[in-house]
Amino acid sequence: MDERLLNAEAIVFDVGNVLLSFEPEKVASLLPQEHRQALYNAMFGPDWRWAAFDLGVESNEEIAQSMADAAGVPGGREMVLYAYSHYHETMHPLPLYHMIPQLKSMGKRLFALTNYGEPAFSFACQAHPNLLLLEDRVVSAHEKLAKPDPAIFATLIQRCGLTPRPDHTLFIDDSLPNVLTAQALGFGTWHYAGDDVLS
Repeated sequence: MDERLLNAEAIVFDVGNVLLSFEPEKVASLLPQEHRQALYNAMFGPDWRWAAFDLGVESNEEIAQSMADAAGVPGGREMVLYAYSHYHETMHPLPLYHMIPQLKSMGKRLFALTNYGEPAFSFACQAHPNLLLLEDRVVSAHEKLAKPDPAIFATLIQRCGLTPRPDHTLFIDDSLPNVLTAQALGFGTWHYAGDDVLS
């Protein structure tokens, strides 16, 4: 097992591409072929409209309509909402997900800090029940805050009683901006890119 996991008293996981795969191309596979590219560009293009789902400030219907409008696809709102409601089916567990029971049995305190929308996160928990073994899950859509905003890290620290010291709490994320925020706040960090967690 990776020494970073062994040495930490508490571990904070991102979910997408750390515990569960998230591949926009597979989300796009849920869209009708005729409009797939236009809607994909509106959802995951340079302005990454998908992040609005994670923030949870607008309704999912409003967000999907904005994507459909940007794509110029009549009726596209329902297509986007269908993909959003089913994209958890395209995700698969990654190695760290499978290690949650073992880490918990070792007495590690385990948490998630994730940019994730609803009801998508609830669907993910139903499909991947190891997520429910975590002591707490701080979810952007619930907090109306998203990483890398330090405010959502402050929510995590306060609510979970964490001590953000490198020798105590390890934060694992695939996004460098999120990792840099965690470092600035005093966390031990792991910029995760599918590393061999068993080494």
